[in-house]
Amino acid sequence: MERGMTADQVLKALWRRKVLVGAIVLGVFAVGAAIVLSQPSVYEATAVVRVQHQRPGEEMVQRTVSELVEQRLLTVRQELMARPVLQKAIEEMNLYPDIVSDKGMEAAVNRMRKDITVRVEGESAFELTYANGDPNVAAQVANRLPQLFAEQAQKSRQEQAARATKLFEDEVVALSKSVTDWEKKIAQFKVDHQGELPEQLEMNMRGLERVGALLQTKSEELRVAEARRSDLARARNAADSEAGRLETAEHSLTQGLVAARSTWTSDHPEVKRLAAELNTMRERRKDAEGRQWAERQERARVADLITTIQKEIESLHQEAKSYQARLDRTPQWAHALGVLNRDYEIARTKYQSVVSRRVEAELAQELEAKSAESLFSAISPAGVPVAPAKPDRLSGLLICFLLALGVGVLTGVVMEMRDDSIRDTQELRERLPLPVLAVVPNMQGKAEKRVLMPATGGRNGVVTPSSSDSPLN
Repeated sequence: MERGMTADQVLKALWRRKVLVGAIVLGVFAVGAAIVLSQPSVYEATAVVRVQHQRPGEEMVQRTVSELVEQRLLTVRQELMARPVLQKAIEEMNLYPDIVSDKGMEAAVNRMRKDITVRVEGESAFELTYANGDPNVAAQVANRLPQLFAEQAQKSRQEQAARATKLFEDEVVALSKSVTDWEKKIAQFKVDHQGELPEQLEMNMRGLERVGALLQTKSEELRVAEARRSDLARARNAADSEAGRLETAEHSLTQGLVAARSTWTSDHPEVKRLAAELNTMRERRKDAEGRQWAERQERARVADLITTIQKEIESLHQEAKSYQARLDRTPQWAHALGVLNRDYEIARTKYQSVVSRRVEAELAQELEAKSAESLFSAISPAGVPVAPAKPDRLSGLLICFLLALGVGVLTGVVMEMRDDSIRDTQELRERLPLPVLAVVPNMQGKAEKRVLMPATGGRNGVVTPSSSDSPLN
């Protein structure tokens, strides 16, 4: 049956079974040592990479890549563990050929993830450790993986910068078409409302003032011409009367001259007098008729002038009405043109802004390409490891020894606890309800045994002599 044991009892029990315990300890240690020593050596190579700051570049030009390179450290482990980077490394350096041929690339990538350890150091550096059975391969992979990560990061940033540039280029094309359309609308609006535009307001006002001044001038000219026509009308009657009178007088003189010639000779003084008077009268008549013709011409000219002035005044009135109509419609077109110009200015301002951003995006793209090689630098490249990092055989052997010792001790204790033998008087008193009357001393003989025998002829039992190392039966 099972029972509790003190430390002395445990030590005595292990000593009694030292051969068995020793055999178990040696066996378990031998198995553990074999397992530890049979484990393949794993070498670890570590590379430290620093991320360069980009502050000077951002001061020179506004970058289109919003993510700072330092921020990639927050996700550097996920990016290094990503399939594109690991698959490229596996294919480039022919890693895990057996796994790739048997289970495929995905299994090889998963295995490589287990062999990689990434740790961020400070704010601008990270440490990558790769474990492999070949120290040279471990060093090569540890140095190559940061390069692949840097290439991937640079490619991603350059693609992002190129996408931003392409986006701005597309936007510039669209906005350029929009600006051109607005310019065409404004030009057509100005053509449709020529002379009524706000910028022509002052010109129209000056034109109206000029027409007003001309109207006053023409009105004065018309007044003068009409007065002249009135004067000519009055003079016409007088001229007509004088010409008629002179014509009548000439006719009378002609008749008198004819009568005188019929009576006297041509040398007669009367005939000469009448002839001279007739010539004088004829000259006066012709002069009167000439003045009458000139006055008629003047009256005709004045009449034409009055007609012309009246037409000019009418034309000036129409022109004044046109200028006034333009001035009346100018506020209406000013509002409509203001709306067009406002939308045009918005489109043009946006176009200019996007053009400026496109130029900055192109400069940023060039800057990304030029500064790509300096974004990541290896502070401490991975060297070829000399000693394996795993397994730690000394610690493993020590653990195996402790484990073997524990198994041996546990086995001895368990066997002792399941042993029902009585080996001293204390156990006898604890386990039997009978009192102990005497104890036979150890006789120091290998053949002798301590036995517990029932008493003959008495109520209590007695103890017979036996060896002190033998159990009581």
